[in-house]
Amino acid sequence: MSQPPHETEREPQPLATADGAQLRAIRLVASDIDGTMTRDGRLDGEVMAAITALVRAGVEVLPVSGRPAGEVLGLARYLPGVRRALAENGLALVEPGRAVTALYQRPDRERLRAVAAAIAHDPPLREAEDAFCRLCDLAFERDGREDAALAAMRERAEALGVHLLWSNVHIHLSLDPADKGRAVLDLLAGEGVMADAILTIGDAPNDAGFWLPGRFGLPVGCAQVLEQRAVIPALPRYVVAEAADGWLEMAALLLRARANA
Repeated sequence: MSQPPHETEREPQPLATADGAQLRAIRLVASDIDGTMTRDGRLDGEVMAAITALVRAGVEVLPVSGRPAGEVLGLARYLPGVRRALAENGLALVEPGRAVTALYQRPDRERLRAVAAAIAHDPPLREAEDAFCRLCDLAFERDGREDAALAAMRERAEALGVHLLWSNVHIHLSLDPADKGRAVLDLLAGEGVMADAILTIGDAPNDAGFWLPGRFGLPVGCAQVLEQRAVIPALPRYVVAEAADGWLEMAALLLRARANA
């Protein structure tokens, strides 16, 4: 089924306009990594320091990445204060010291490769180099494809019974719908973390599950989301600056609100 049109009633507002009580209520930040926490493709010291400060202030940082389970395991092990993460757009749970858990069905790789060949011919899709450490999806290089072309590919994949979504890095095919927001809610079910206490932040169409109305207390997008509104079903309620600058802006607002409590 094709994605519904995005919300047109409400334009995202700067996160700085959010109510202080809302900011103080946040207990968990569910965050995309690439293009959201990174600067020029790298995690830098400022972001590491901000993660440490949030965790010390009582705010859990939960990375939710389209990267493969094997790569996210390394991130979860070494990012300061991070104790778990979701990989492959929410299809796999990573906890250092434990076996990686596939939350949904394992992929039929040959079927997904056949669909990839059917939906893109010129040029064909190139399988991502990280395929060997993926559990639940198959990823392909974006290779500069525009959003409109990817949206058309998504329709062709859905007609073949396969789910497609994309980030600023990869195109993902899976048998189960990959939904970062749903995965966060499923993970936290029974833990006593209310939806109003969760801030979600991302930058690309594969983060759309973070922004569906009514799911989370503070749905936030990096500024580049506004350029992709035609292919995002619901825009975030709030925006920050682009990439790592926006992530640091978000962290500073949360920490300032808690300090002023």
